[in-house]
Amino acid sequence: MRISPRLRLWLISLSLLAAVLFAAFLWLRPLLHIGSGYAAKHACSCHFLQGRELAEISEHDLNFSVLGFASLSKQGQEVRSSFLGLVPRRAVFREGVGCTLINDENKPLVEVQGGAAGAKGRDERAVLAGPAALTEALDFGMAPVPGGEARGLVIMQNGNIIAERYASGYDQHTRLLGWSMTKTLTAMLLGRALQQTSLAPAAPPEELSARNQLLPEVWTDSARAEITIADLLHMNSGLAWNEAYGSLSDATIMLHEHADMAEYAYSAPAIASRNTVWNYSSGTTNILTHLTDRELPGLTIQQQITQLYANIAPSLLIEPSQSGLPVGSSYGWATARDWANLGQFMLQDGVWNGDTLLAPGWIDYLREPAEGSEGTYGGQTWLPGPDMPSLPKDAFMMRGFQDQRVFIIPSRNMVIARLGHGEDKVTDFDGLVRRILEVE
Repeated sequence: MRISPRLRLWLISLSLLAAVLFAAFLWLRPLLHIGSGYAAKHACSCHFLQGRELAEISEHDLNFSVLGFASLSKQGQEVRSSFLGLVPRRAVFREGVGCTLINDENKPLVEVQGGAAGAKGRDERAVLAGPAALTEALDFGMAPVPGGEARGLVIMQNGNIIAERYASGYDQHTRLLGWSMTKTLTAMLLGRALQQTSLAPAAPPEELSARNQLLPEVWTDSARAEITIADLLHMNSGLAWNEAYGSLSDATIMLHEHADMAEYAYSAPAIASRNTVWNYSSGTTNILTHLTDRELPGLTIQQQITQLYANIAPSLLIEPSQSGLPVGSSYGWATARDWANLGQFMLQDGVWNGDTLLAPGWIDYLREPAEGSEGTYGGQTWLPGPDMPSLPKDAFMMRGFQDQRVFIIPSRNMVIARLGHGEDKVTDFDGLVRRILEVE
């Protein structure tokens, strides 16, 4: 059959277009795979932990980058995601454990003992609107921000809630994702484990965290062998790491591609001498989680979490990776009240209901500025920076992606917890804190 020149040109053009589209897919596939994994994991957690419908989660939480194009479906205790049927991913929910993204279909999902969830039952106290003088501050804190809104705002003073506000569809019982605020919880968990295994439990934190030779079976080179716990706490390990979000980076690859996130992080090479370069790293925190798990062989890390946090924040869940370890860098969920309680626990120097749960001075140690951080970071804990002139100098905070914050202000005996969803670094926290402090 003779093909006309016009048809031949059309067929060649169609073939070229198909080749270009296929090449574009191959180029974009790694990013789409991560995006599909993010969508499956986040939608799974929001659905099962918050009771929200998948369509609403897609509209209000997956409303950035390419995530809005991801299709979601529920199959039993799983949430699945894909882009036009391509790069399918799934996350699995387990009661008392939360959701886990399956990053390697050829590896098992390690069984995990349930955590502290529900240890003390629901907090049935009514929402406290607070004094009229705080209305403007609460209105300001709950106002829409680019990409979303605050979902829970709690103000505590002298150990008591003095005002709180929730967005429509959320309340005092709703677990909210803290993202990197979880790092601070990991640092406190590690401090307790170091104290319990030390031959000198009353030793100063500097001594407890001075140990090196942390992973001798892997860190066989001298640069990594010299890394101390203190270096990891202060993000000064010298290990290679790229924390960028929204692209292919160590952080996104770790969270969405690897069954054992700690292993991925501690396999990184050293590119600088310890304690010489400050480099924010979620991988570093997951190394600390791994070390904490090994510190007390008689207790699983979930049991350690329960022992420390069950009475402080009974709603707290730190969801695990496929390898079974909690993702100590990122996946902490708790009610806004419990996040505020965790801040109050830090304000009280690790004491809760009269029980000393952390070594005296450990919280102060986490507040000491890390070398190279320009005074804005301590040990898995943030310090006041130039972006918040209204924050008293003695304040410190937990911080997370998409503007999660717990401010601890010792000079005012105050804790402010704000959680929500929106674009990262768009919330006017200085305006919020200033309005609250001006009421006193």
